[in-house]
Amino acid sequence: MMLAAVAVVAFVAAAGAVFWLSEQQARKMQVGIPDFSSQEFRLTDQSGASRSAADFAGAPVALFFGYTYCPDVCPMTLTLLANALDEVGDRGLDTAALQTIFVTVDAERDTPEQLAAYLSLFDTEVTGLTGSSEALVKVQRDFGAYASRVEREDGVVLWDHTATVYLYDADGRFTGTIVFNEPPEFVTEKLARLF
Repeated sequence: MMLAAVAVVAFVAAAGAVFWLSEQQARKMQVGIPDFSSQEFRLTDQSGASRSAADFAGAPVALFFGYTYCPDVCPMTLTLLANALDEVGDRGLDTAALQTIFVTVDAERDTPEQLAAYLSLFDTEVTGLTGSSEALVKVQRDFGAYASRVEREDGVVLWDHTATVYLYDADGRFTGTIVFNEPPEFVTEKLARLF
Protein backbone atom coordinates (compact mmCIF):
# COMPACT_ATOMS: atom_id res chain seq x y z
CA MET A 1 0.00 0.00 0.00
CA MET A 2 2.86 2.34 0.89
CA LEU A 3 4.59 1.53 -2.39
CA ALA A 4 1.43 2.43 -4.34
CA ALA A 5 1.12 5.74 -2.50
CA VAL A 6 4.76 6.58 -3.24
CA ALA A 7 4.23 5.67 -6.90
CA VAL A 8 1.19 7.98 -7.12
CA VAL A 9 3.06 10.86 -5.48
CA ALA A 10 6.04 10.28 -7.81
CA PHE A 11 3.75 10.28 -10.86
CA VAL A 12 2.01 13.51 -9.80
CA ALA A 13 5.39 15.15 -9.14
CA ALA A 14 6.73 14.01 -12.52
CA ALA A 15 3.60 15.24 -14.33
CA GLY A 16 3.87 18.60 -12.55
CA ALA A 17 7.53 18.88 -13.51
CA VAL A 18 6.77 18.14 -17.17
CA PHE A 19 3.98 20.74 -17.14
CA TRP A 20 6.24 23.34 -15.53
CA LEU A 21 9.09 22.63 -17.97
CA SER A 22 6.79 22.85 -21.00
CA GLU A 23 5.49 26.21 -19.77
CA GLN A 24 9.03 27.52 -19.23
CA GLN A 25 9.97 26.42 -22.75
CA ALA A 26 6.90 28.13 -24.19
CA ARG A 27 7.81 31.36 -22.40
CA LYS A 28 11.35 31.19 -23.79
CA MET A 29 9.88 30.73 -27.27
CA GLN A 30 8.11 34.06 -26.87
CA VAL A 31 11.02 35.68 -28.70
CA GLY A 32 9.89 33.99 -31.92
CA ILE A 33 6.12 34.21 -31.51
CA PRO A 34 4.61 37.68 -31.80
CA ASP A 35 1.85 39.05 -29.64
CA PHE A 36 -1.61 38.81 -31.19
CA SER A 37 -2.19 42.50 -30.56
CA SER A 38 0.74 43.44 -32.83
CA GLN A 39 -0.62 41.61 -35.88
CA GLU A 40 -2.23 43.19 -38.90
CA PHE A 41 -4.47 41.04 -41.04
CA ARG A 42 -7.82 41.27 -42.77
CA LEU A 43 -9.60 37.96 -43.36
CA THR A 44 -13.20 36.84 -43.79
CA ASP A 45 -15.09 34.93 -41.10
CA GLN A 46 -17.65 32.17 -41.58
CA SER A 47 -20.50 34.67 -41.76
CA GLY A 48 -18.80 36.62 -44.55
CA ALA A 49 -17.73 39.54 -42.34
CA SER A 50 -14.30 41.13 -42.70
CA ARG A 51 -12.20 40.65 -39.54
CA SER A 52 -8.90 42.03 -38.27
CA ALA A 53 -6.80 41.44 -35.16
CA ALA A 54 -8.36 44.54 -33.60
CA ASP A 55 -11.76 42.81 -33.64
CA PHE A 56 -10.47 40.32 -31.04
CA ALA A 57 -8.90 42.87 -28.66
CA GLY A 58 -9.74 42.81 -24.98
CA ALA A 59 -10.31 39.08 -24.54
CA PRO A 60 -8.08 35.99 -24.46
CA VAL A 61 -7.46 34.13 -27.72
CA ALA A 62 -6.73 30.52 -28.65
CA LEU A 63 -5.44 30.57 -32.26
CA PHE A 64 -5.21 27.42 -34.39
CA PHE A 65 -4.28 26.86 -38.05
CA GLY A 66 -5.97 24.01 -39.90
CA TYR A 67 -8.49 23.12 -42.61
CA THR A 68 -11.97 21.66 -42.75
CA TYR A 69 -11.00 18.55 -44.73
CA CYS A 70 -8.38 17.60 -42.13
CA PRO A 71 -8.92 13.94 -41.24
CA ASP A 72 -7.55 13.94 -37.70
CA VAL A 73 -5.50 16.75 -36.15
CA CYS A 74 -8.01 19.57 -36.59
CA PRO A 75 -11.15 17.83 -35.32
CA MET A 76 -9.20 16.28 -32.44
CA THR A 77 -7.75 19.66 -31.45
CA LEU A 78 -11.10 21.47 -31.60
CA THR A 79 -12.72 18.69 -29.56
CA LEU A 80 -9.89 18.84 -27.01
CA LEU A 81 -10.35 22.61 -26.65
CA ALA A 82 -14.12 22.25 -26.23
CA ASN A 83 -13.70 19.57 -23.54
CA ALA A 84 -11.02 21.56 -21.71
CA LEU A 85 -13.24 24.66 -21.72
CA ASP A 86 -16.04 22.59 -20.18
CA GLU A 87 -13.60 21.54 -17.43
CA VAL A 88 -12.57 25.15 -16.85
CA GLY A 89 -16.23 26.19 -16.70
CA ASP A 90 -16.91 23.47 -14.13
CA ARG A 91 -14.44 25.30 -11.87
CA GLY A 92 -16.71 28.31 -11.86
CA LEU A 93 -14.71 30.38 -14.34
CA ASP A 94 -16.56 32.24 -17.09
CA THR A 95 -15.10 30.83 -20.30
CA ALA A 96 -17.37 32.87 -22.59
CA ALA A 97 -14.65 35.50 -23.02
CA LEU A 98 -12.25 33.11 -24.78
CA GLN A 99 -12.12 33.66 -28.51
CA THR A 100 -11.13 30.48 -30.32
CA ILE A 101 -9.92 31.34 -33.81
CA PHE A 102 -9.51 28.73 -36.56
CA VAL A 103 -7.50 30.12 -39.49
CA THR A 104 -7.70 27.88 -42.52
CA VAL A 105 -4.63 27.00 -44.57
CA ASP A 106 -6.83 25.86 -47.49
CA ALA A 107 -7.97 28.97 -49.34
CA GLU A 108 -9.33 26.99 -52.28
CA ARG A 109 -11.86 24.80 -50.47
CA ASP A 110 -12.50 26.60 -47.18
CA THR A 111 -15.05 29.22 -48.14
CA PRO A 112 -16.99 31.03 -45.42
CA GLU A 113 -19.89 28.63 -46.03
CA GLN A 114 -17.64 25.58 -45.69
CA LEU A 115 -16.13 26.97 -42.47
CA ALA A 116 -19.61 27.65 -41.04
CA ALA A 117 -20.78 24.09 -41.77
CA TYR A 118 -17.62 22.54 -40.33
CA LEU A 119 -17.37 24.64 -37.17
CA SER A 120 -21.05 24.04 -36.37
CA LEU A 121 -20.08 20.41 -35.64
CA PHE A 122 -18.16 21.39 -32.51
CA ASP A 123 -19.63 22.16 -29.11
CA THR A 124 -17.81 25.46 -28.65
CA GLU A 125 -17.83 28.93 -30.18
CA VAL A 126 -15.15 29.17 -32.88
CA THR A 127 -14.47 31.98 -35.33
CA GLY A 128 -13.30 30.61 -38.66
CA LEU A 129 -11.17 32.83 -40.87
CA THR A 130 -10.37 32.46 -44.56
CA GLY A 131 -9.07 34.63 -47.38
CA SER A 132 -6.92 34.58 -50.46
CA SER A 133 -3.95 32.22 -50.60
CA GLU A 134 -1.64 35.20 -50.33
CA ALA A 135 -3.40 36.60 -47.26
CA LEU A 136 -3.40 33.21 -45.52
CA VAL A 137 0.30 32.60 -46.25
CA LYS A 138 1.10 36.02 -44.81
CA VAL A 139 -0.81 35.25 -41.60
CA GLN A 140 0.93 31.88 -41.30
CA ARG A 141 4.31 33.53 -41.74
CA ASP A 142 3.52 36.34 -39.30
CA PHE A 143 2.55 33.85 -36.58
CA GLY A 144 5.36 31.42 -37.34
CA ALA A 145 2.99 28.70 -38.56
CA TYR A 146 3.69 26.22 -41.34
CA ALA A 147 1.46 24.71 -44.05
CA SER A 148 2.23 22.71 -47.17
CA ARG A 149 -0.23 21.29 -49.71
CA VAL A 150 0.12 17.56 -50.33
CA GLU A 151 -1.72 15.83 -53.20
CA ARG A 152 -1.80 12.06 -52.97
CA GLU A 153 -1.67 9.76 -56.01
CA ASP A 154 -5.41 9.16 -55.68
CA GLY A 155 -6.06 12.91 -56.05
CA VAL A 156 -6.93 13.54 -52.40
CA VAL A 157 -5.54 16.89 -51.22
CA LEU A 158 -4.23 17.14 -47.67
CA TRP A 159 -2.29 19.83 -45.86
CA ASP A 160 0.72 19.25 -43.65
CA HIS A 161 0.43 22.06 -41.11
CA THR A 162 1.39 23.34 -37.68
CA ALA A 163 -0.71 21.55 -35.07
CA THR A 164 -0.05 24.00 -32.25
CA VAL A 165 -2.64 26.20 -30.54
CA TYR A 166 -1.23 29.64 -29.72
CA LEU A 167 -2.56 31.21 -26.50
CA TYR A 168 -2.86 34.94 -25.84
CA ASP A 169 -4.12 36.82 -22.79
CA ALA A 170 -6.75 39.56 -22.84
CA ASP A 171 -4.05 42.13 -23.68
CA GLY A 172 -3.02 40.14 -26.75
CA ARG A 173 0.28 38.95 -25.23
CA PHE A 174 1.56 35.50 -26.11
CA THR A 175 1.33 33.24 -23.05
CA GLY A 176 2.18 29.78 -24.37
CA THR A 177 1.10 26.93 -26.60
CA ILE A 178 -0.88 23.74 -26.59
CA VAL A 179 0.82 21.04 -28.63
CA PHE A 180 -0.94 18.20 -30.41
CA ASN A 181 -1.63 15.20 -28.16
CA GLU A 182 -0.81 17.18 -24.99
CA PRO A 183 -2.48 15.60 -21.94
CA PRO A 184 -6.01 17.01 -21.46
CA GLU A 185 -5.29 18.06 -17.86
CA PHE A 186 -2.40 20.24 -19.08
CA VAL A 187 -4.67 21.85 -21.67
CA THR A 188 -7.26 22.59 -18.99
CA GLU A 189 -4.66 24.25 -16.75
CA LYS A 190 -3.28 26.38 -19.58
CA LEU A 191 -6.74 27.58 -20.58
CA ALA A 192 -7.73 28.26 -16.97
CA ARG A 193 -4.82 30.68 -16.61
CA LEU A 194 -6.24 32.86 -19.37
CA PHE A 195 -9.20 33.90 -17.16
